[in-house]
Amino acid sequence: MIPRIKRAVNRYVIQKLPKPIGSRIFRLYHRIADRETRAIRERLKSLKLENYVTLTDNPQKNVLIITVDCLRYRNLSFTGYPRETSPFLDGIKAKYLGISTAPWTYPSVASILTGLYPHNHGAYTDRRIKDREDLRRFKAIKREVITLPELMSLIGYRTYFATPIGLAGFAFKKRTLVKFHHHREIAESVFREFLKWVKKDGGKFFAYLHLGDTHQPLEPPEEYRDYFGKVKKIPKIESWDYTKPEDWKKPGFEEFKENRMLLYDNTIRYVNDQIELLFEELERLNVLDDTLVVITADHGEEFWEHAEVEAKYFYDPRGVYGIDHGHNVFGELIEVPILFHGFSRLKRRDVISSVDILPTILQELGIEPNVRLDGYPLQNAPKKRWILTEAVDYGHEKKSLIVDGFKLLYSPGDNVKWLFLRKKDPLEQKPITQRDIVQVFEDKLKKILVKGTV
Repeated sequence: MIPRIKRAVNRYVIQKLPKPIGSRIFRLYHRIADRETRAIRERLKSLKLENYVTLTDNPQKNVLIITVDCLRYRNLSFTGYPRETSPFLDGIKAKYLGISTAPWTYPSVASILTGLYPHNHGAYTDRRIKDREDLRRFKAIKREVITLPELMSLIGYRTYFATPIGLAGFAFKKRTLVKFHHHREIAESVFREFLKWVKKDGGKFFAYLHLGDTHQPLEPPEEYRDYFGKVKKIPKIESWDYTKPEDWKKPGFEEFKENRMLLYDNTIRYVNDQIELLFEELERLNVLDDTLVVITADHGEEFWEHAEVEAKYFYDPRGVYGIDHGHNVFGELIEVPILFHGFSRLKRRDVISSVDILPTILQELGIEPNVRLDGYPLQNAPKKRWILTEAVDYGHEKKSLIVDGFKLLYSPGDNVKWLFLRKKDPLEQKPITQRDIVQVFEDKLKKILVKGTV
């Protein structure tokens, strides 16, 4: 595996540089790659399987997790969305409304692959006023926490982790080998490389594939760019514009917003179709029936739903409001799809958490965890539970706590303590601020954080 990666880097990157520079960079890269590989091997040797899990069976099923960056739950057609963005995903039987543990990639992916909330796995930014650009504030996953790729390696699975989004793999340095694609690599390329790996090596596998297509800049293949209608050629339409309160009254804002969402939906349809093609290829290879597949998102995306509210009540050091992700915990930012293929006996629940993915996989494989997890296996998950979101990456810390039909949005740094009725107010436009009512949920949140578990 390692020699092939080195050869590929040499062939496609280093050899394209002037020879003196390329030679020096290759020697440096060689040392870094060897050091990373040695660190991974040394950590795996230090881990004792029995400290983390008990095998009640000999797992044979492959495991594949596909995470689509910035994929909003409410923009998928099985939710009633007017555009047919996800016909293939619509056909997967086990579909859930999921709540991401964080509204941005770094802590969220760590939760997917540890079954723990950010305050328990440790991977988040550490400062009073959050600002993702300060890499010195990024905390690593706690050493005592085992990740799913590591666990599967210990059990005897070969593992594969690929992403064009750097933050998706950043937390897993010295834990598993991550294949970093170029940040504009499309789903077709990510899947093509994965399939080459599947066909070449053989044996049972665990794979984590993180797609960046629905993350800005939105650049679907030409045949999908205008899939649901012509996207106008507007400056910055692939990324963001009109990001500040003074911009929202300018001519062209509504046109930009409409076309930006159209381009986003067209890109979702491209991802849907590529996942369908991947399933077809896995079936052709006689692999699909022996593979547990989870399709999800790390977080959602905001398209100005709460722009004015955020500008009025919430501080952001960038002065940017209403767009992108990471800055708040409103529904459009944390509601994600979680779909399961190849699983049996999953119970229906109105809403689940991203931390439920790992324990559900373990249960299906006949693996019993010996460590405490924040998530529940959906084969026997409780009907009533508290679901937490935390660890924003801009501004004051914000947390969301969901139970039954209620949602607490808690940001004491912004002097915001709001309660929403999820069924009567699904778009979160009418916050309840009555102190005695909100206090009940605030007290529960504080107990959870003190205990460390929900």
